[in-house]
Amino acid sequence: MTVFRHFPTPLASLLDVGCNVGALLLDIEQRYPGIHLAGVEVNLPAFEKACLALPRADLRHRGAEALPFSDNSFDCLTCVEVLEHLPTELRPLALREMQRVLKPGGRLILTVPHAGWFAWFDSNNVRYRLPALYRLLLGSGRRDANYTAKGRTVEWHYHFTVKELETLTSNGWKRIALRRGGLFLYPLMDWLCWPFYRLDLVNNPIRLFFQWLAGLDYRIDFGPASYGVLLALEKVDRSSPNMD
Repeated sequence: MTVFRHFPTPLASLLDVGCNVGALLLDIEQRYPGIHLAGVEVNLPAFEKACLALPRADLRHRGAEALPFSDNSFDCLTCVEVLEHLPTELRPLALREMQRVLKPGGRLILTVPHAGWFAWFDSNNVRYRLPALYRLLLGSGRRDANYTAKGRTVEWHYHFTVKELETLTSNGWKRIALRRGGLFLYPLMDWLCWPFYRLDLVNNPIRLFFQWLAGLDYRIDFGPASYGVLLALEKVDRSSPNMD
């Protein structure tokens, strides 16, 4: 399950919503030389790392619900494992913003956690499932201070049903593809990778091996049991004479 197979052709411009440290944008830059790349990221330390890694990209320290770009600016948007971090009331607004900055006929590739068999095993939710243990071991997470400064909190890592995604994307979008993937190995590798993130050892060979295993699991579609879901959407061109 990969975002690249769903990219439109031709592809001259792309915005990554929630670009984190810029890993996906770096990969896209290598695959598509000369493409105009942009990204937004609300987490300041991650944003600063992305700026260092991608000096030619147009990166902004903003959230998905207020994209600082003009209407109809991009051929393609990626929003990879981001929507689940937003408060419920901001999700529709974020999708409207993504629709606004996307060109008519442009494409959004969205991935989120899926409400499958092992949604309960999500390591991102240990702070809520075992709050006393979390505070004892960690005090607070690395993202907390940054979110507090913006008047936000780290949200419950939400797992969506397909029906919920269809409801969120029912207005002005045409579905191109829906694919689910991952089962137990993917969340397990996330747990095993966590200490490396905590120690800022993201390029450690052991962590990269865990990531590779997670990727293998994520490529397999386990249907309704799957841990993740990808949705490729096309912005409906309302100026078309075929539209009501």
